[in-house]
Amino acid sequence: MLKDAEWADVCAAIRAVASGESYLAPAIARRVVAQLTTPNGGTLSGREIEALRLLATGAENKEIARAMRLSEATVKSHLLHIFAKLGVSDRTAAVVTALAHGIITLPET
Repeated sequence: MLKDAEWADVCAAIRAVASGESYLAPAIARRVVAQLTTPNGGTLSGREIEALRLLATGAENKEIARAMRLSEATVKSHLLHIFAKLGVSDRTAAVVTALAHGIITLPET
């Protein structure tokens, strides 16, 4: 359970556990499924996910490098690994695939 769970979710979790089942918060379940269903089976590292989140905001390599305190060459390397793990060939496809698999979410405005 997450600490900000709704009361109805807490009750459902208690009922499930009391009847011998397990319970996983939907938000956590989505993340687990996304990790397991990442195309090509590669699990993205934390830094790759961070770069992907910045990419989803429209950030250029230079901006990603600055935000993550990396060189642009390292950012390019991260992006190539992301593309390979997601089975895509460009930035847009990487973001769309990551969103579709629940790997990242769009920032709230």
